[in-house]
Amino acid sequence: PISFLAASDQEIEWHFMLFVFIYGFIPIDRKNLAPSTIKLAKQVFKNNDILGIFPEGTRSKKTEEPFLLPGKTGIARLAASFPNAKVIPVALVGTREMMAPQKDKLPKLWKSVNVNFGSSITWLEWLEDPKGGDMNSKKLENLLAKEKHEVKSTIAGLYRKFTDQLMQSIGSLGAP
Repeated sequence: PISFLAASDQEIEWHFMLFVFIYGFIPIDRKNLAPSTIKLAKQVFKNNDILGIFPEGTRSKKTEEPFLLPGKTGIARLAASFPNAKVIPVALVGTREMMAPQKDKLPKLWKSVNVNFGSSITWLEWLEDPKGGDMNSKKLENLLAKEKHEVKSTIAGLYRKFTDQLMQSIGSLGAP
């Protein structure tokens, strides 16, 4: 089973809530995101289930390319919190034809959507990779010796880079 994170701070119509319940969406509070999301993710992983995350945070309503929005760093924060969990980029191709943003009110169920999967990577694998975080033991030791604000800034940069590279992977898998 796959559980998906979904914002609970929006007014959601009852039929969408039914869809959310049936298909395993987990409501999260965007205002109190970190603690609640980590707790929910921990439970999903403890059950050996899969956690699906839409790193853009919302469906793109853009009408001109590029349609893919920048990712939010929550995906990197989760990956860092569970450093051995596999992160698999996934692209949903055809969703805009099935239900055009700002145009269609209902999905065209006769239109197909392809799901393309990329290669998995863990936070630890990415962190050590020269094309990823490029952080070996010595660099990590040097980082920990720095001032707290420098450590936080470096970690924020790593989160941004991980997220940007994940979004590039999703784009290369065919996401518009």
